Amino acid sequence: MGSSKGPPAAPGTQAAGALTGRSEELISAVEALQGGSHVAVFVIGDSGLGKSRLIEAVVAELAAEVTPVRIHGSASLTKVPYGVLGPFIVGLPVQEATSQLAVLRTLWSHLEEEKRATQKPLLLIVDDAHDLDEATAGILAELAAAGWAKLLVGSAARPGLPEPLLQLWFEGIAERHDLRPLTLAQTTELLEGELGAQVLPSVAEILWEASGGNPMLLNGLLEDAKKDATLIRSNGVWLFTRHLNSHGDRLTDVVRRQLLLRSPEERQALNLVALAEPVSRELIESVAGEDAVVSLIDSELLRLTDSAAGELRLWHTVYGDTLRNLISPARSLQLRQSLLRHMDSEPTSAEGLLRHVSWSIECGAEVEDRQLLRAAVLASRLDQDELVRKAAALVKDPEQQMAARAVIARTLFNASDYVAAREILDADFGEGESLTSLLTGSLLWAAVLSALGHTPAEIMRRAQDLKRAGDRLAEATPENSEAIIAATTERLEIMEAMVLALAGEYPQAPAERGGARPAVQGLEAVFRLSLDAERLLAAGKGLSALAVMAQAIEGAGAASDELYFLADFLVVRSSAAAIQAGDWQTSESLLAGFVAGSGRSLISFGGGVHAAHGIILLYQGRAAQALDTLSAALEALRLADPQQLFALTAAMAFAAAAEVGAQTKAELFLADFEAAPAVLPRYMRSLAAMVVVYGKARLGNYPDAIAELKRLGRPDPEMETAGLEFETLALCLALGDTDSAPRLLELRAGLEGPRPAAVCAYAAAISTDDAADHLEAAKTCEAAELWAFAALAYDAAAHAYRDAGDTLRERMANSQRKRCLDRADDLPGEETARNDDSLGILTRRERDIVALAVRGLTDRQIAAELQVSVRTVEGHLYRSYAKLNVKGREQLPGIGGH
Repeated sequence: MGSSKGPPAAPGTQAAGALTGRSEELISAVEALQGGSHVAVFVIGDSGLGKSRLIEAVVAELAAEVTPVRIHGSASLTKVPYGVLGPFIVGLPVQEATSQLAVLRTLWSHLEEEKRATQKPLLLIVDDAHDLDEATAGILAELAAAGWAKLLVGSAARPGLPEPLLQLWFEGIAERHDLRPLTLAQTTELLEGELGAQVLPSVAEILWEASGGNPMLLNGLLEDAKKDATLIRSNGVWLFTRHLNSHGDRLTDVVRRQLLLRSPEERQALNLVALAEPVSRELIESVAGEDAVVSLIDSELLRLTDSAAGELRLWHTVYGDTLRNLISPARSLQLRQSLLRHMDSEPTSAEGLLRHVSWSIECGAEVEDRQLLRAAVLASRLDQDELVRKAAALVKDPEQQMAARAVIARTLFNASDYVAAREILDADFGEGESLTSLLTGSLLWAAVLSALGHTPAEIMRRAQDLKRAGDRLAEATPENSEAIIAATTERLEIMEAMVLALAGEYPQAPAERGGARPAVQGLEAVFRLSLDAERLLAAGKGLSALAVMAQAIEGAGAASDELYFLADFLVVRSSAAAIQAGDWQTSESLLAGFVAGSGRSLISFGGGVHAAHGIILLYQGRAAQALDTLSAALEALRLADPQQLFALTAAMAFAAAAEVGAQTKAELFLADFEAAPAVLPRYMRSLAAMVVVYGKARLGNYPDAIAELKRLGRPDPEMETAGLEFETLALCLALGDTDSAPRLLELRAGLEGPRPAAVCAYAAAISTDDAADHLEAAKTCEAAELWAFAALAYDAAAHAYRDAGDTLRERMANSQRKRCLDRADDLPGEETARNDDSLGILTRRERDIVALAVRGLTDRQIAAELQVSVRTVEGHLYRSYAKLNVKGREQLPGIGGH
């Protein structure tokens, strides 16, 4: 776009592609070594953060300009003066080997020969500088300070650089880069660079969390996931098919190399923590020794939690499975016995119990039914399906076996294998010999039937088997009959509320139901509140529905956790309310909060999160972005769809494809929608039908679309459905049907939220057809981030000004219309990039420094903020002034003040 001739490429751009996520550090390091104010660049970071890759990228960038000479630090030579310089001073007499002057003279003679051969300045590349002896570090620092050579140095953060090299940084003639773990954004950038196609956001989130932002671990996980088909490409989208495998070949090699560097006591401590984490520090020290534990903590292989008990965990959680996989069953049993001798009780934490039971199963040790069942339940909440099945299969007691089978059914439900889950639950439904076993799995049984498309009435008819079983059990145990009947009655009431909520079959408004309903608590209250929210949503009161769902979420915190998918259900219903109202910030916060606490369950429910993001984009008028997001979500939902969102997502994807004219994609999404089971709550089912009609109209093959939409908006004259009608009329307006405006104005008083208010403001402007009203409506739509409606309002204003002969204001309105359409078409970050056009000739580091200078920071303050030297700041500012053709800092605000 624009002129093909632009400023020269910034230094480092050739290699930046190979160093995705570290391009800023690369560019800055190259510039520092090319400039005259720095004699050294230090790259500091823990193992696996990419020090070596960054150093090699810098060397590759400077290959044509320097004579590279490599020096490698060695842990075995740390206490040997000039030990690592052996290859350069082989001709030095033994009696002079400890003389600094003699060593310096011999080393310099060798380096001069190298330099004469190439006629290029020297660049000494020092790897593992933390292992250098002080004498060697002193000589290297002298060479650099004297200007005889420049240094490119890599060092671990602990113990860090030797003092002589560190002094160069204190003096401001060295630039330092402390590598941090990759951020989520950098991880996403790296994955997109490696995979070369669209990556489902949950893939980046899961890999980022599993790797801790460590590039070495990230690459290992990525390679192993592709190799064993855990990560696949489906219709152009990379997604996970199952939970991440953290003991593949590549990651195993990484961990094995780490172990080779540790002492036998340290390896024993690492293995014990891997097998038992979280585990008491005191306990591990009693077996492996205090020195081993301290060394592993210092090396950031183990970490101490904030727990009062001082529990130890592996620093990188992905090491756990790999370490456990490397330990033979016999060795594992031996370690377990050595640890048990020092334990005086079983683990109290949930995670500790899971590891204890899992370890016991792997060793073939006996575990009590009580512990097995508790571990299976905990594992099911954490989506550790393999452990669920192993633990549940070992339960021996017949009564507890029913509970174990119910937990297995949970895993099948989570994988959307509803038929298999029903087979397990049907066999046990109403068959328990105690109240606990009788009720076990009954709620999940009802949820499974609901997912299979059974109506609430059908489910509750079949649920009478539970009541009859309860009556029989009460007769057999008269002393507990009252409690049994009360418990089964309560369970049936919860089941009814749940299946109605899942189906979205909301009743009449409370005042129309003939009397107040008795107060309820727990799960029944949560589902009754959800039904009230569904009714409010249909009535167009999205903010009220959102408030009711907030009560439901609060109530769910204290309710039974028998339904582990309850959190997903509540997030979906809350997001629907926020989206209808146009409260994008609340919706995004709900989704972000769910993602932050989801962990492994993102694989099963991640598609639902991305579907919600896609619907928001579509409502905002960002159809191209919505299409990408919804199509990716759809691929995830093909694999797992515990909230039955596939049909709605396919409908929305069809509408987005139709909006941008992607005919082939639209046809595929329509076929997906028509083939999908219509297992959606009533409100979402209506929405799906509406957007399909809208999409067909956009494709130009649905002449009766407007009439059909208006019929869908009023499905039941007896019910209050202003919200559904608003949705249809908004779609009609988007299709150009201005006759829908009067009805929208009739509904306006009863609707809630910025989205309905903005659409109704546009309808009001249509009614007056006044240019000023159209402009005001456009601004209201912009404030609500409804870019497509804002563009329509500006277009109407332009027509009104044209009719009035006001060509100046017509051009202004058209310009605003184009701006809104451009905003709708923006990809994330593009608007910022456009605002930065005036600074486009600067490197990223120069832009950062200019931005801080504009804010009024001094050179020293900027240096402290960016953790660079004052000379670095001064150098970047001088280069920026030259590029921007300004004389100094005082002229920057006019350019950088954005």
